[in-house]
Amino acid sequence: LVGELTSDDTILIPINPVERPGTPRTPAEILNRLNEVSFNAVLIKELQMMALLRRNAANIVGEEGAEWARMRVHIVRNPIMNKLGYSSKLNAEWEFLSMLREEGRKAGEVFLAEHGEELGHTSTLDIDQLLAEL
Repeated sequence: LVGELTSDDTILIPINPVERPGTPRTPAEILNRLNEVSFNAVLIKELQMMALLRRNAANIVGEEGAEWARMRVHIVRNPIMNKLGYSSKLNAEWEFLSMLREEGRKAGEVFLAEHGEELGHTSTLDIDQLLAEL
C-alpha cells in the first residue's frame, strides 16, 4: 500500500473490525477473533510505517519527503462488520452481497456527511497514535 500511493488522501474501508465489544467465549468466537487480529496486524503495521514516514518527512530528501508530509488517512467504519462472524466471509449469496453493498453505501454516506469537507485538507484517522502504542 505505502509504496503505491498516488494520492494525498488514502481512504481505508476495513472488512474486519479492529475492535469488537465483549470477550470471545466459545471456540468458534475465539478462532474468529484470532483470524481478525492476525488479518489486521498487517494493516496496523502498514499504518505505523505510514505514520513514521509522515513524522520523519522533513528528513526524507526530495519529492518523496514532500509526498509523505502531505499524506492524509481516513477510515470508513461500518457497524455491521461487528455483527458478522467468520462464516460471512464464505457467504456468496446474492442477497447477502446486496445487503453488504447497501450497508457500505450507508456507511459511506455517514462518513461523507461527517468528514466530507475534511477530504483533501486533513486526516480523519490519527495514525500517529499507533506510534505511541509501539
